[in-house]
Amino acid sequence: MKSTLTLINNETSKISTYDESVEFQSKLLASWERQQKVVGYTDATIALNVSKVLEFLKGTNYFIWEITTLDVDKFYEGLVGKGLAYSTRRKYQSSLSSFLDFIRSRYGHEIWQNYRVSVPVVLDRFNRHLHLKGDVEGKVYPPEAEILERFWDGMKLKIKHARKYYTIARDYTFFRAIELSGMRLFEATMLDVSDCRFDLGDNGKLYIRYGKGAKGSGYKRRWVPMLDGLDKLLKWYITEIRPKFSTDDHGPLFMNESGQRIEKNTARSNLRRRQEELGFKDHEIFSPHQLRHSFATRLTEAGVDLLTLRTLLGHVDITTTLTYSNPGSNYLEKRITMAQDKWKQMLLEDGGNK
Repeated sequence: MKSTLTLINNETSKISTYDESVEFQSKLLASWERQQKVVGYTDATIALNVSKVLEFLKGTNYFIWEITTLDVDKFYEGLVGKGLAYSTRRKYQSSLSSFLDFIRSRYGHEIWQNYRVSVPVVLDRFNRHLHLKGDVEGKVYPPEAEILERFWDGMKLKIKHARKYYTIARDYTFFRAIELSGMRLFEATMLDVSDCRFDLGDNGKLYIRYGKGAKGSGYKRRWVPMLDGLDKLLKWYITEIRPKFSTDDHGPLFMNESGQRIEKNTARSNLRRRQEELGFKDHEIFSPHQLRHSFATRLTEAGVDLLTLRTLLGHVDITTTLTYSNPGSNYLEKRITMAQDKWKQMLLEDGGNK
């Protein structure tokens, strides 16, 4: 935040110090929280909205009444650099826009009296993120199979030879779990050890407690089966790797070196850093969100129907699920072959029953 304030008229200004400005901004945020409760938002949604505004303010290092369009542009540029999806970037805009509208309506006069500035208008047609159909900017493609294989093989080799192998093993397990389950990045960070239920289903299930819900509805919970060896990977991680971060058998599944729950931004940065360490070029580097698309594409090619895939991914709208799958060019041939094999098996069974 700026350490000094320029006051045009000391006689009408009520705030004259930096600390008073910090307190005033906190008052605005607290009032906005109460307003959201009035209209029925859940505590989880309110906390998420406030956290996004605070993250923006921390990134710009200005008070809310000091920000400019350039500050917003720079912040969005940083989000793009982190590989955040268009829909995620739009959520920052939604929270910021809502907060600005609120203080403009309720506290605009007070801000003018204190600082002789109007509540800024920082979103325009050049930086506004529109609500697109399917809530995506365009097609998000999963990493190519060869790139994924090279990444997983490179990570396993580093685990074998690195001195601090357990941090690499944690990252390998974390991102492999996303690719094998279709979890969102935030959902993975919020997993606890107790959410790994190896006693359920054929090979175990993950209890996703912090799934994305409809606007204002809070988190949507779901169960996801442990597919393609995910159960074995998590058992190994919990037994051999997690004790390096904490001797407590409960609490967060994935932790940092201080024994605290790993954060989204840290995990996202870790994925990019691991790829750069393995010599990946810029055009090869993929995001956690693309791993989720890889999961959807793999299951589509295996013949999983859209309704099942929507449930696994935790989508509210099936039209969103449609945008997640990007099967290969021989997808139709595979599906036809699968259907033919199924009918042949049915005919053989019918013939044997006669």
